Amino acid sequence: MTSDPRPLLAIDASATASAAVVLSGEVLARFSTTETNTHAEVLAPAVQQVMREANVAAADLGAVVAGVGPGPFTGLRAGLVTARSLAFAWGLDVHGVMSLDAIAHPAAEDAWRRGVDEFVVATDARRREVYWAHYSHVGGQFQRLHGPFVTAPADVTPLPVYGAGAGLYPDVLSSVPEFRTTVPDAGALGLVGELSLRRGRGLLPVQPLYLRESDAKVPGPPKRAGTGER
Repeated sequence: MTSDPRPLLAIDASATASAAVVLSGEVLARFSTTETNTHAEVLAPAVQQVMREANVAAADLGAVVAGVGPGPFTGLRAGLVTARSLAFAWGLDVHGVMSLDAIAHPAAEDAWRRGVDEFVVATDARRREVYWAHYSHVGGQFQRLHGPFVTAPADVTPLPVYGAGAGLYPDVLSSVPEFRTTVPDAGALGLVGELSLRRGRGLLPVQPLYLRESDAKVPGPPKRAGTGER
């Protein structure tokens, strides 16, 4: 980033829908909903709200940062479509950030204070599975070692686990109590994106990380009457 950075708009819909404006390591405004099935409806008003609260116009923004998952098909699609559409309309670059990194950002500082060298971030993948990745940290700054993956909780590397995925399976995963309900948040995602832009590395294409196929299936062509052929 330049010596006079501009604010970033961050959007994540890998779990709940959230939006934020960040600048110089500070979250100027943030919005998140506890709902997990209204992403398309709430994201556009949420963006308007955080930009108004941050007193930022589209012309002030430096870029848009979008969480690319992993996460459910519908939520990710809504978040990425919103981010791409706004960036196109406003003539801005749009960058991808792995959504689990938004939890790893505060988790790394917490792990450093606890004297924990390596940790896992996990979120709910439904179907009795979790999305997760394995991290270490250097002085409170996270480094992703492996992942992301989608597996049964029992297959997660046995380390302290940050995120709502651990809270769902307390008998299997060693959850960090203060983080057992934490999901990816656009505020933290924006801070990760800002750091990555400053360092010139760590950003991803704005493509969804589904890790498994969508439940939605495209129907095949109808059978021809009386033949059983397609």
